Amino acid sequence: MPKKNFSKIYLLISFTAIIILLIFFNSFGWLALPKTIIFKSASLISKPFIFLGQKTSGGLKIIINLKDLAKENTLLTKENQELILKTAKVYELENENSLLRQQLEIKPPLKSKIAMADIIGFDPGNLGQYFLINKGAKDGVEINQAVIFGEGFLVGKVMKTEDNFSEVLSLTDSNSLVSALTQEGRAGGVAKGDHGVGMIMEMVPPDREISSGEIIISSGLDGHLPRGLIIGKAEAKISLPSEAFQRFKIEPAVNYKDIETVFVILGNE
Repeated sequence: MPKKNFSKIYLLISFTAIIILLIFFNSFGWLALPKTIIFKSASLISKPFIFLGQKTSGGLKIIINLKDLAKENTLLTKENQELILKTAKVYELENENSLLRQQLEIKPPLKSKIAMADIIGFDPGNLGQYFLINKGAKDGVEINQAVIFGEGFLVGKVMKTEDNFSEVLSLTDSNSLVSALTQEGRAGGVAKGDHGVGMIMEMVPPDREISSGEIIISSGLDGHLPRGLIIGKAEAKISLPSEAFQRFKIEPAVNYKDIETVFVILGNE
């Protein structure tokens, strides 16, 4: 018999004998202590690997959850942007509708022909003391015509016209002069622009009283602007006792920064 085959038979017989002995010893309970030692040792060795596996599994779950959160955050950001855009569009439509309602409810003191115009620009070199509108000579706009906002608030008068646009001088410009009077006391004077920051009512007779908060309107005496257009409210008296005429500060009736659309009074129907 070859030596190699003999070695294999020897190993098989030895392995079989060991198994028979272990079964014999186990039947008498002689292997209880060794089995306990082996199981405890195996348990101690396997615990770090089990813990590491749990941590690795938990880490993977965290990574997956973070990816899901990032995806959800991206979707929410997109939805929020779309909501802001929709809200802005709705607000703009409501603002335009409100402005149109206000403009269409205008009640000028004269039965006049009017033309609605949009403000398309301000004078950058003159601190915004005049502005441009998108109506011109082709639309019937002429120099010195009144430009109003809302229900008859005077904001300026036309100073220059082209075919498709016009230049409007603001009431607050220092070159602006409008014949005016108080609505209640009927005290007359001239509303003059105060360097683009407000207005002053000048040439008020010394014997006339003007109360703070009294409405100032156009008198129509200058021959260009209709009578009864609202200019602003009287504030404090600023003239000195030595002056021949009184002067009063006027608070403009309209915030020019808020104006987007105006009306040009073209003339009587």
